[in-house]
Amino acid sequence: MLLAMLFVVLQASVGEAQPREPESNRLLGTEAGDEAGLEHPSEHLVVTDFPGELIDAELDTWQEYVPEVEDVTIPASADEYEQPALFYAPDGGEKRPLLLVLHSWSTDYLQNIDIPLAQFAVANDWAFMHPDFRGPNDGHPESTASDLVISDMEDALEYARENARVDESRIYLLGYSGGAMNALHLASRHPDTFAGVAAWVPVYDLVSWYEWNERQGEKYAEEIAEACGGVPEEGGEAHEECRQRSPKAHVPDVAGKIRVLIAHGIDDETVPVEQALHAYNDLVEEEARLSREDIDAIMESGEIPDALLEVSLHQQRDYQRFDDAEAPVLLHLQSGPTELALFDGEHDMLYRPGLEWLALQERE
Repeated sequence: MLLAMLFVVLQASVGEAQPREPESNRLLGTEAGDEAGLEHPSEHLVVTDFPGELIDAELDTWQEYVPEVEDVTIPASADEYEQPALFYAPDGGEKRPLLLVLHSWSTDYLQNIDIPLAQFAVANDWAFMHPDFRGPNDGHPESTASDLVISDMEDALEYARENARVDESRIYLLGYSGGAMNALHLASRHPDTFAGVAAWVPVYDLVSWYEWNERQGEKYAEEIAEACGGVPEEGGEAHEECRQRSPKAHVPDVAGKIRVLIAHGIDDETVPVEQALHAYNDLVEEEARLSREDIDAIMESGEIPDALLEVSLHQQRDYQRFDDAEAPVLLHLQSGPTELALFDGEHDMLYRPGLEWLALQERE
């Protein structure tokens, strides 16, 4: 009888792959990039230090810095669109990791600040994909996490799988700002695909971000309204459209099923840190969630409440890559396969710690 019960339990446990709590050597911090033999050919540590503006997008610059990357075209499966993308496939027959990087809100697949990510991929013999998915989120309805955007990202992933020898256990997804928004979208549709998802300063809820930008008088409010078909007022069609285009509508469905690092500058005035905090809450179990009072306190003071500091991992771990970039970690929480890191900074992405965190991840 006991053996029969044990068989039933084992059968249930293997019937569906369950996410495992990441081991300590897979967590952010105590970076081991040098020991792992990873190369960081770029001298730039954060996107705001890369030459030019954040939205600069020039093929000539890519060809200067990383000539190995090709400018390719991917036929869209959803319509007759031809999606441009930048792609690199390593030589040789050995299967290699794939790094899928998504451009940010106001530019396209030629976004120059992502060049160090491509340089890293080439130097470490990883495949690299940098798709366009309908270009900048400038208000046209086809952009801004539309169904066409989701389909284009899926097409880009499939193209990379078909044109490079990809290690299916080491497919990585990375995005910054609007790119992080779409990274969370794509991961929510394919929870069994990505070994790790690094989301830097993500837009998580378009409705609340619209309200934030409306109060600030920023152009993003108008772009959101145009893409969603109007001002997202409660009860209206535009509100529902914006809700569906937000990761917040889909990410809770995959809570505990995807390994995610959410990193955010605590003084971000472009995408407020509460976006990251709510994303973290939707990915973890109820007992691990930040309280409304904690979120309000962080937003109001720009400081971490004592109660959160008591459960933070950052006192026991080393974050040399953050320190090197003068953006020390202020809070590091982990629950199951989800991690949250708040750092001393604004609307920024640090290249090295995110890449090294991804390199530690591997699907069972």
